Amino acid sequence: MVAKLELANVSDAVVLKALSMEAFTPDFEQYGGFPPGVDDIDWHLDQIKTEHYYKIFYNDELAGGILTVPINGVETEIKLFYIAGEFQDKQLGSQTIALIEQCYSATKKWSLVTPYKSYRNHHFYEKQGYLKVGEFQPEPDDVFRLFQYEKQK
Repeated sequence: MVAKLELANVSDAVVLKALSMEAFTPDFEQYGGFPPGVDDIDWHLDQIKTEHYYKIFYNDELAGGILTVPINGVETEIKLFYIAGEFQDKQLGSQTIALIEQCYSATKKWSLVTPYKSYRNHHFYEKQGYLKVGEFQPEPDDVFRLFQYEKQK
């Protein structure tokens, strides 16, 4: 299996939106919503224009996307990371993390958030060297929480 990353372009927005919505459907079913922006084509277009939104390929098939936000020269946030269901359990996630870390080789601190009941995500990120460093409620009146993870290089 060969994973590959390519910067997304404007013509990819529709397919990336569809792939992300498919990948985040379990979150929608569990929490009643998608991650912010995932269901909005304009949001995907805006993220593509940052030139930090990558398409993830599995043996030349488009399998998902990863959006990074460089914070400064040494810190990068993974804002969105998704792989379509048919491509999961193929080591694609691990290879994608390795590839994105190569793209941002000067990064010393990686960060991300993931939902509190996304146990599979917790396990995956911990396997990749991330540590849970906190949690917060985006909406104070809602029980939904996000776990914060970081990885130091």
